[in-house]
Amino acid sequence: MLSEKPLRLRGNSTVFTLFAIIVVGMSTLGWYGYNLVQDTIDPEIVYNFQFSEAEVGLFKHTINESGDIEAAENEEVKCEVRSAGGVEIISVVDEGEVVKKGDLLVELDTSTLEDQKQAQQILVNRALSTKTSADAAVRQAEITKQEYLEGTFVQNEATIEANILIAKQNLAAYQDKASFSERLAAKGFVTQQQLASDRFAVKRTELELALTETELKTLREITREKMLVGYDADIETRRAALEAENKNYDEELKKLEEINDMISKCTIFAPQDGTVVHANYGDERGQQFTVEPGASVRERQTIIYLPDLERLQVKTPIAEGKIASVREGLPVKIRVGALEDRVFTGKVISINRYAERQHWSQKVKRFATFIEIEGDSEGARVGLSADVEITVNQQPDRLQIPVQCLHEDSDQRYVLVRVPYDANNFLHSEDLGKRHGDEESAFSIEARMIEYEASNDKMLVLQDASQIKRGDQVVQNPREYPDFLRNLVSNHRARIAMESFSPAGEQNGELTQDDVEKMNKLLGYEGISNFSSVDQDGNETISTTELTAFITKTQDILIPLEDTEEITSTADQAAQPEQSEEEKDAAYAKQAEERVTETMAKFDKNSDDTLDAEELTAAGPVGGFLKRADKNNDGKVTKKEMVAGTVEMLKAAATGGAGGGPPGGGRPGGQPAKGGR
Repeated sequence: MLSEKPLRLRGNSTVFTLFAIIVVGMSTLGWYGYNLVQDTIDPEIVYNFQFSEAEVGLFKHTINESGDIEAAENEEVKCEVRSAGGVEIISVVDEGEVVKKGDLLVELDTSTLEDQKQAQQILVNRALSTKTSADAAVRQAEITKQEYLEGTFVQNEATIEANILIAKQNLAAYQDKASFSERLAAKGFVTQQQLASDRFAVKRTELELALTETELKTLREITREKMLVGYDADIETRRAALEAENKNYDEELKKLEEINDMISKCTIFAPQDGTVVHANYGDERGQQFTVEPGASVRERQTIIYLPDLERLQVKTPIAEGKIASVREGLPVKIRVGALEDRVFTGKVISINRYAERQHWSQKVKRFATFIEIEGDSEGARVGLSADVEITVNQQPDRLQIPVQCLHEDSDQRYVLVRVPYDANNFLHSEDLGKRHGDEESAFSIEARMIEYEASNDKMLVLQDASQIKRGDQVVQNPREYPDFLRNLVSNHRARIAMESFSPAGEQNGELTQDDVEKMNKLLGYEGISNFSSVDQDGNETISTTELTAFITKTQDILIPLEDTEEITSTADQAAQPEQSEEEKDAAYAKQAEERVTETMAKFDKNSDDTLDAEELTAAGPVGGFLKRADKNNDGKVTKKEMVAGTVEMLKAAATGGAGGGPPGGGRPGGQPAKGGR
């Protein structure tokens, strides 16, 4: 029985997991109503195959670029003058001249700065004058307050106090007189009218005394405080004005000092001993800058280099498509054309993390890579152009084939191999030698799955698991015959499926309807939904040829799986009695999340975790398969929906059911199976 027959492919695992790749493609017949097709090979075509022999030899991967020699350590002499329009060079020491620390290197034009200095000096003087006036105003306000406290207030207080004293004296006198009049009136010597007049005088004097005392209290407690508030407010206002003028003066003075500093920096001296190199350059617009009198330089622009000529390096920009292969320590050959193609040795010492500045029209980004010249560098000079050859990978005695022999289909890799024609081999339908114009040699072509571990512009280094050996003749131009190529690849997949699912386990076996139903159950979804449409000859079995034709028609959505042991591990774990339902669910969810994440990475172009109608359409036939996860029928498939459907499929597979999960379980866009038949 099929369920009892394990598949052996680089390790042991169940049939279910490996051949989802094939039967997902088969299931599309039911989805899209495809009819069985005939062999796509035109019997009349003449095949002009070009062959290349798989050979063992030295493999070498190099990157060739060009760059410029420069000093590994450069003391940069820069313009430190800040100016909106730049500053002009008046004089500069000649390139190549040897200088000592402190020697004059560059003189910059100071005329504009001198004009600015003169104008700024006027502003400083004005600010100083205003500041002085503000300071005097503060002092004046302080003196006015002091004048009141020590003069006006004291005088007013003394006057009122004197008036109080006089009022008290008058009151005492009037009181004595009134008392005397009262005694005389009792004896009849003073009239009542006179007595009343004396008593009134006492009352009047008492009132005057009270008013004068109130006046003194008001002066001390109210008037004094009122005057002090006014004086203090005036002082603070003038102090604030003085502070503002002080700040203004300081700012204007600072500007003057900065201008003086800029003027001093217009004269540039050598910070160390060295040989002068002018910092000439060309920008991204093709414009050149030359350090010379009359040239204008900006702040922070390098004018002169003082390189350490004992340590030289090559700076070379490497395109983004190659930079991933470059790493520190790689050996380099450096060829200098100006030195009659003399070759120096070196190594990569650093790679910039960010791309170089480039013109807007340049599409390819480049990353500056620095190569140290090792050993004898005699003759090498700063500024010379150099061609570099970086050795990325070098391996002796490796099996190799040309890169153009490679054919990739659904993330699986194939080559076509020439083999002797065998009339008894069901794969060899005919002698292709005759159709190739090679009457003396009878041969056929077979598809072989390969894996490679390294490549350069010309060759692929094959892994040991690849089905290629030394001396094999591989087709160098497989894509010139797409129908032929497609048919052979489909036949290869059909043979693997037949070997695994047919009762006899033969590559040229047959599948009955019962076999197909068991296969569908193991896969966890319906693989071949219309058995009769695949059974072209109506003998109630599906042959390898019929299966090949079916896969050829539907191969666009073949969904590759990763190694079977990873895939079956979830179902195997779920079957363990010691696992709880929560643990099983967590295992299903983790595996589903991983598969769907890879699917989204391939088809979710805007990275919003949702496949919209446009993205589903762009996915081609795969998009139709992915739509099965759209449970709410909104025309979109979210990552959450795909994960949920994939979990259902995994559960169904673990329990032997025939779940109808979404394509997340089929791994669209996933990683290719490693190895293979």
